[in-house]
Amino acid sequence: MTVASILIGQTTVLTMGFINNRSQARREARARAADRYKSVAERRETFELTQLVEVNTLLREAVTSLHAFVSARRHYRSRLREDPAEPPETYRQPMLDASAATDTALDALRSQIGFILADEVRAPTDAAEKALTMAAASVLRDEPVDPGALGARADAAYEALSVRLRDIYATRESAVLAL
Repeated sequence: MTVASILIGQTTVLTMGFINNRSQARREARARAADRYKSVAERRETFELTQLVEVNTLLREAVTSLHAFVSARRHYRSRLREDPAEPPETYRQPMLDASAATDTALDALRSQIGFILADEVRAPTDAAEKALTMAAASVLRDEPVDPGALGARADAAYEALSVRLRDIYATRESAVLAL
């Protein structure tokens, strides 16, 4: 009877140890999976935050360069009307420089829009970029540009960017508070 009790006790201890080890291994596996998920989510958020800030900066630069281009084009036209005898190259170069700066700013903006992860942000930003590109082409053709429509597109893009940034920060804040 004593030997049977010892064997039953040893079997129980081994079985409980095995069960506990399996439970511990499952808990550790779940914790590792949660850590991996959290790490991937944090990297994604960091990437997205960086891209949103970058696109916001590039959009502002594109709008500013377009305004400078419009101003340089107007100045060029008015100088030609005032003094047609002056060689046009002296008047044209600042306008060409402003046009090149606008093209560069729009190219930089265009290259970053594809990295925006949220569709609800990418669409208005893409629409703003297209409106800016069309406005730059209109300025080159001496066609009028509707600053109200252009401003509305840019404002919609700024708003979408800022809403997404606030959402990401709110998510991070709630995750930190949950800890």
